Amino acid sequence: MSMFNQPTSSGGFFKPADANGHLILVTTVHEITQRYDDLRKKDMDNATVDLVDLDDGGQELQERVIVSHPALVNRLSVGGGLTLGRIGQIPTQSGFQAWALLPFNEGVDDKRAEQWVHAHRPTFNQAATPAPAPVPAPAPAPAAAAVPPGVNTTTGEITTPPPGLTPQQYAAAQQNPATAALAAQIPAQQQPQGEPPF
Repeated sequence: MSMFNQPTSSGGFFKPADANGHLILVTTVHEITQRYDDLRKKDMDNATVDLVDLDDGGQELQERVIVSHPALVNRLSVGGGLTLGRIGQIPTQSGFQAWALLPFNEGVDDKRAEQWVHAHRPTFNQAATPAPAPVPAPAPAPAAAAVPPGVNTTTGEITTPPPGLTPQQYAAAQQNPATAALAAQIPAQQQPQGEPPF
């Protein structure tokens, strides 16, 4: 048995009359656009979705199917996550019946949908559970301290006095190279304005 699934049917229009009473799971809403409806003589919202009819024997994911019935489209939103409902009809203000996505039976229908999602998770893009929180990047290593001017980086010996060191600090650092780092950390004393720093 192959580890890959064959491509499923894609495109076309969703016909709610063929799925009356069926449990429908919309896994992805790709887009909602306006399209001219010849019957209504005006632009109507259409949703392009991936869906599965859980009451159909094959339970295959149908990709990029166009849903054009307003009471179905109104229940969908791009990026809205998984949407589950039963296809049925509702009365309109004009007295006609309109196809709609009706509420599902909690505790029964949602359990069936969860089973399908867990069995078919690799075959559709939108996960049923939220994505795990991103792992924070490790903190950058502290930058190496700048070596003050006049310090031999190999021995730590001060070869010329850095600006701002008093003669006593410079002499102490020369006596003991281990104090060079300590001496370099002492903030430079401000020089009087207009006088050279040496």
